[in-house]
Amino acid sequence: MGNKDLNCIYQCPVCGLPLARVERQYLCEKNHSYDISEKNHVNLLLANQKKTKDPGDNKEMMDNRRDFLNKGYYHRFSEELNDTIDCNLKTNVEYILDAGCGEGYFISLLKNKLSSNIHRANINYYGIDISKSAIKNATKRDKSINFAVGSNFNLPILDNSLDCIIRNFAPGEVKEFNRVLKSEGKLFIITPGVEHLFELKERLYEKPRKHEIKDDALGGFKLIEHRQIKYNIDLMDNADIQNLITMTPYYWSITNEMKSRINALESFNVTLHFNIHVYGKL
Repeated sequence: MGNKDLNCIYQCPVCGLPLARVERQYLCEKNHSYDISEKNHVNLLLANQKKTKDPGDNKEMMDNRRDFLNKGYYHRFSEELNDTIDCNLKTNVEYILDAGCGEGYFISLLKNKLSSNIHRANINYYGIDISKSAIKNATKRDKSINFAVGSNFNLPILDNSLDCIIRNFAPGEVKEFNRVLKSEGKLFIITPGVEHLFELKERLYEKPRKHEIKDDALGGFKLIEHRQIKYNIDLMDNADIQNLITMTPYYWSITNEMKSRINALESFNVTLHFNIHVYGKL
């Protein structure tokens, strides 16, 4: 059957059995197979798990997101998030998942940080996103990370296999996170703070509202830590402003009038405000 890699935590999305990598495929014992692309990612999203033909962010949105993040505007947030993750993980970590990884920016920076520690040099990193365009961009960023097209509501991951899950501004199913996380694993959920991008809202809406403070209780989990990160950034050209908008929910409802107001901006100062919640299993 060729070279077989059993060091894998994927499960078959059809039958739930473990997948093993065999050369350029993932196979389960029932012979369900999933090809590994030339870019080194795999599609584990079934047709009946899609609400549209091409779910998630499209190629243009992901390219804009990549260009924006590569400018370093979110680098400070990434550093503080990674410090929080590092401080909350045990030494013998094996598997980390970025659930809703986008184009791989945050998981790649986390890997760079943790791999500099000799005690964390052998961690296996995984990234899952429902968007094919996101995963294609992610594999270009770091081919050593295991990237897959998949759903946070039906994770193609084995039970009790992960030491760490990061859900960064992404939807997801708490019961699924509980299922795949080890008993002593940690779940990191990042949500917008009350003032996140408020200046942008002021430009778009007549009566902008700040983000609501939501209950941080999570079924099956206990809250270990809650951190807030807040700082301002200066967007120095209109392209960056446009790219930022494509990363937000506002992109889907923007009107021509709103577009005109945004097109007139040459530079812009905006608040970034994040909540980091750290959870452990009950």
